Amino acid sequence: MDLAIIEKYETALQAAMLAGDVEALAQLLDDALVFTGPDGKILSKDDDLSIHRSRTLRLERLELYEMKAHPIGDMILTTTKAMLAGHFGATPFDGIFAYTRVWRRSGELWRVVAGHAAQIGAAAGN
Repeated sequence: MDLAIIEKYETALQAAMLAGDVEALAQLLDDALVFTGPDGKILSKDDDLSIHRSRTLRLERLELYEMKAHPIGDMILTTTKAMLAGHFGATPFDGIFAYTRVWRRSGELWRVVAGHAAQIGAAAGN
């Protein structure tokens, strides 16, 4: 299993989230997506796309670092840390977040089937 391909998918996901590109996100998220947000809410693919489509989530900064990929059977689990800044609704956020994602192959593509995000620190200066 070529783990380097997942880095390309993580980068594509980062770009789609930053741009609010719902069409690209729709291709990167599995129809069976289960995602736990930093607030503990469970989101489906439709929920996730709706948040981006409505611009409820607006990212101004998304810088990934410390990405690691771990093969698990036919899937790949990634762990990353990210510096994020933006708004969720009217509420601003700026901090360090940790992500765990499970990527599953769908035909020739890889898609996120499960994930979790947690804020693990404040931005520098906060």
